[in-house]
Amino acid sequence: MLALSFKFEFWDIMRNSNLIISAGIAVSAIFGIGSANAADLPARTYTEAPPPAAAAYNWTSCYLGGYVGGATQSREVNAWDPASTGGVFPAGTFYDPIGNILPPHKVDIGEFNYNVGSNVIGGGTLGCNWQGASPFVFGIEAEGGYMKLSGSKVSPYSSPTGGDTVASTRIGDWSAAVSGRFGYAWDRILVYLKGGVGFSNITSSVIDACSAAPCSPGLLTATGSTNQPFWVAGVGVEYAFNNNWSVKGEFLNLGMYKKFEVCGPGAAAAAGSTFCGIHNIEGVRTYRVGVNYHFNTPIVTRD
Repeated sequence: MLALSFKFEFWDIMRNSNLIISAGIAVSAIFGIGSANAADLPARTYTEAPPPAAAAYNWTSCYLGGYVGGATQSREVNAWDPASTGGVFPAGTFYDPIGNILPPHKVDIGEFNYNVGSNVIGGGTLGCNWQGASPFVFGIEAEGGYMKLSGSKVSPYSSPTGGDTVASTRIGDWSAAVSGRFGYAWDRILVYLKGGVGFSNITSSVIDACSAAPCSPGLLTATGSTNQPFWVAGVGVEYAFNNNWSVKGEFLNLGMYKKFEVCGPGAAAAAGSTFCGIHNIEGVRTYRVGVNYHFNTPIVTRD
């Protein structure tokens, strides 16, 4: 009985061992098949995220800036020798009547020209722009600063009597303007038209302060000054080199086309009448470069 029992236990152990071995072979086969199938699969590919959309500059903002440049006359000042308004000397009588009828003048015309030249200008600007979804930009701008043009000339009609009558004009020493701007933007480049109203001071005079020979025996002090409004028109281009700063170049025509009359009483031999002379101002052109700081300039993303 003992031998029989041992025999059955031995066969049970062998049968269980065979089952374990078979199970191990099966598992190994399954892993082997899985590894082979995994090796046959194509390599995994990775797709990089697209780069962020390019940012477009938007000109909507308010800004503060400054400019420097130059101003020059459009044409020379056209002037006339002062003429009497009445009194001792009949109305229309020129202050220097002898010079007005001597050669090369065939008639008593009293007209002559002189130059007010050019000068440096500079000042500040304050403005705001608005740009919607389109490339069109609308804005308003105020500016003010230094501008001075001046010139004088001895009246050619006083030369036969010593050349003692001097005509002069000064534009400035300041100028100001309020203008609208309309432009078209290519991202950070803005090309614009500009127009509005400006103001400056104009002072003219005709002075004869010499009555001793060889000067004429008369004396005259005729002056006038006015804060003159005028139209402003021009073009410009502006470039934003970062989100807050931009540079610009600009041409403006200041339309101060005005016949400006100056009057004063005669003295010494010219006493007894008031004399008035006309100075025809022919406009000013300005050329400037500037820099602007834009507050809270928004950046939008292109679709």
